[in-house]
Amino acid sequence: MNIKQVRDTVEVLLTDLLGSYTLPDGTIIPAIYVDGKYGVPKSWKVSGLEASIKQYPLRRSRPLLVMVEMRMSWEIVLSQYSPSAEDMDEAIDRVLRHFPDTTLTGFPSSDREYQYARLVVPDLEIKTQYLRAN
Repeated sequence: MNIKQVRDTVEVLLTDLLGSYTLPDGTIIPAIYVDGKYGVPKSWKVSGLEASIKQYPLRRSRPLLVMVEMRMSWEIVLSQYSPSAEDMDEAIDRVLRHFPDTTLTGFPSSDREYQYARLVVPDLEIKTQYLRAN
């Protein structure tokens, strides 16, 4: 998978649950964001459910006999800025059903102003890198 495929999949899964960003010029767009170095601009006002996806995958390697196995996973953070809404459970359920090997952490807590969940979606593609022969 690449970041565009991950973003498009999350947007389709959550399209009717996503909140909105209000940009400084008044434009309203769905609250889904690919998070690079700086995150969502502070001048954007968010309401409802936000999906933020890390731009680059998490990488994990495992040495094998003559090669290295590289596994990647994608981090998705769901944040609900309207705690009275019940969209968070539905959003998590949809992501977990579509990506059944996903790891869920940081499940919503009732003592916060907002709820959040961190989902780590493993990439199905396993890359191998062969070591150089000396």
